[in-house]
Amino acid sequence: MRVVPVLLISVLCLAGCATIDYVGREYPPTSHVDIYFSLDEVSRDYEVMGHVIATGNAMVSAEKMQEQMLEKARQKGADAIVILGFERYISGESSKYTETTETSVEDDKTEETTTAVTKTTTEETKEVKATLLKYR
Repeated sequence: MRVVPVLLISVLCLAGCATIDYVGREYPPTSHVDIYFSLDEVSRDYEVMGHVIATGNAMVSAEKMQEQMLEKARQKGADAIVILGFERYISGESSKYTETTETSVEDDKTEETTTAVTKTTTEETKEVKATLLKYR
């Protein structure tokens, strides 16, 4: 049966994959991409060809996100990538509801029971932003 391997691959991908979004120009693929952490470090003439954002959950390492961004840069034909920053934020959602139940008792009296429940879920998200460069 192939259900188990497909499910396992899906779970591993969700645990270790980042979402890579790119906007910009494309050129023929490159095999090597220089990596910088500031535009001031780039000593060659260049043009900014686009921007990329990698987003992942807590299971994705920043290193893995960087690798995936470098792969996207090679695919888009970049000569260099400038990592602009790394952010980690936690988003959450709380839901609260109250449940009231009425129970009949003798002599037309009713008894009320109230239960308040609060549920909170949080999710850690990581984001790495970069600019792709094409040397002139």
